[in-house]
Amino acid sequence: MTAPAAPVHIPLDSWGLIHVGGSDAIAFLHAQLSNDLAALGPDASQWTAYLSPKGRMLAGFLAWRDGGEGVYLCADRRTVPMLVKRLSMFVLRAKARVTDASAGHRIFGSLGETGPPPHRVLHGETVRIGLPPVDGVARVLLVTLAGASDAANVADASAWERAMIRAGEPWIGPQTQDAFVPQMVNFDALGGISFRKGCYPGQEVVARAHYRGAVKRRMVRASVGAPATPGMGLFGADGQESGTVVNACADGAGGSELLAVIPLAEFGSNRMRLGAPDGPCLIESPLPYEIPAEA
Repeated sequence: MTAPAAPVHIPLDSWGLIHVGGSDAIAFLHAQLSNDLAALGPDASQWTAYLSPKGRMLAGFLAWRDGGEGVYLCADRRTVPMLVKRLSMFVLRAKARVTDASAGHRIFGSLGETGPPPHRVLHGETVRIGLPPVDGVARVLLVTLAGASDAANVADASAWERAMIRAGEPWIGPQTQDAFVPQMVNFDALGGISFRKGCYPGQEVVARAHYRGAVKRRMVRASVGAPATPGMGLFGADGQESGTVVNACADGAGGSELLAVIPLAEFGSNRMRLGAPDGPCLIESPLPYEIPAEA
């Protein structure tokens, strides 16, 4: 990825925002999500997963404190109404309120802007959340109130999608909801799972996969010489479907860059094929982090 001459701001209109407010917001979310929300500092962000009872990801949130008792959760906008409804079902007597805050805010991704260090948050009229750089290009997530003036030097959303793919950050949408245990999409490598906290939905499945080495598929970064979309099947050398595209974006030459979950036995083989047993082969590229070995 080439560094832009000036910071580029990318409207992320497909991103939605959930707000959980109230004096019990942190305790409530700590009992619902995969990461340690109780340890989330007022100026920090973290990845965290929301799981079904079977341990499959319904969302992969980027979470940060709102400057007070509440928490914001970023997710695919198409999934937000369902997530708000589902989380609200479990509030019960907790002093917490779950709302869809998408309409009241705008979210931008900035490439090349100097901002806070990765996973640090600067509060203000525009909230700035630092993310790890990609190919030496700084990344900052910007969250403003709806109606604020648009950022200058705007680029297409595909630039941010490409940056996330190269960063190895999965984005769970409707096509891939309820498809992956979080380790399959490397959420442990991204710091999105705490193995020391108490119970939450799906925790037994996640812990078993970690401590018994039961993760047999993991996410890779790759390219392919054809259009790809999230949820597309991938086929191994035996002709059987054994993988799934997580995220993909066009590469400008008729092909795609993508993240895909494939069997560990196929890592580095470049034999996985897109869409059919005779489809084009995936060519793997390095991820910017190490995949943890199970305990």
